[in-house]
Amino acid sequence: SEAVNVYKEAEQLERRLGLPRRLTRIEAFDISNIMGNQSVGSMVAFQNDKPDKSQYRKFKIKTVENQDDVSSLREILQRRLAHTQWATPDLFLLDGGKGQLKAARDLKIPVLAITKIERNPHKAKIFSPFSKKSLNLQSLPPELARFFLQIRDEAHRFAISYNKKRRLMKLKGQI
Repeated sequence: SEAVNVYKEAEQLERRLGLPRRLTRIEAFDISNIMGNQSVGSMVAFQNDKPDKSQYRKFKIKTVENQDDVSSLREILQRRLAHTQWATPDLFLLDGGKGQLKAARDLKIPVLAITKIERNPHKAKIFSPFSKKSLNLQSLPPELARFFLQIRDEAHRFAISYNKKRRLMKLKGQI
């Protein structure tokens, strides 16, 4: 099955990037705002290669002013980790690059950041704290690359939908 192949390929990636264990639960994060307004963050959870929508979370950015995605991401990661009753992930996947990876540098959970290249998603790069060089997404086995893109894109979609909802509520005077 495709899931079995993804996990075999994930084991190879774990060795290449220095990740300590199998990837069973992955949580992905993204930030969305319009020129710094109505900044929000999203967390999506994938368990055994499937989205677990009951574990999705939305975050209003509380401590960051203006457009600062790295600080906003740092805020939501800290808030997420404060919820010790939530399941512990094997990996945090961040929508972004080196800057976003720096936002997670002190975490006890393995983390990767994956860039967005709108014109050609397979030219995206993966950044790891275990390597100074980025890894081209297209160098991964195709099923694993698609899997990471699916997770990253779901976090992006969820963040944008929450941002749109908050902006609409503001227009209606509800916030």
